[in-house]
Amino acid sequence: MTVASALIMLACLVLGLLAGGMLVIGVALVSFWKSLSPAEFQAWFAAHAHLIGRLMIPLGSASVGGTLAALVAARAGRVTRRRWLLIATLSAIGVMVTYPIFFATTNALFERGGLSDPDVRSLLDRWATWHWVRAALGI
Repeated sequence: MTVASALIMLACLVLGLLAGGMLVIGVALVSFWKSLSPAEFQAWFAAHAHLIGRLMIPLGSASVGGTLAALVAARAGRVTRRRWLLIATLSAIGVMVTYPIFFATTNALFERGGLSDPDVRSLLDRWATWHWVRAALGI
C-alpha cells in the first residue's frame, strides 16, 4: 500500500464520520430542537451545544487536513484521482467555512438565550437550511 492510498482511505474515513455526524444532526437533532418550545430549545442548546462542537469541529478540521494530505500525496497519480481529491478538499473546506460565516454567531445567540419566540423559530429554520448546505458539501 502506498502512502497516497493510506491517506486516501484515512480521508474517506474522516469524511464519512463528518458526513454521518452532520446527517444525525440534521435528521435527529434539528427535529428534536424544533419540537421544543423556543425557551426550552435555548436552554438545551446552551447546555449541550458545546458537546456537538467538541466532536464536529475536530472532525471538520481533520477532514480538511486529511483530504489535503491525500491530494498532495497523490500529486503524481492519475488525473481522475487528483480531481476527486481536489473536489473532496474543497468540499471539506466549504463545510468548515460555513462555521465562521453563519454558525459561530448564530450558535452564540442561541447559547446566550433571551431571543423572542419568532426570532428563535426563524433563526432555527435558517440554521437548518445552512446545516443542509454544509451536509451536502460533506457528503
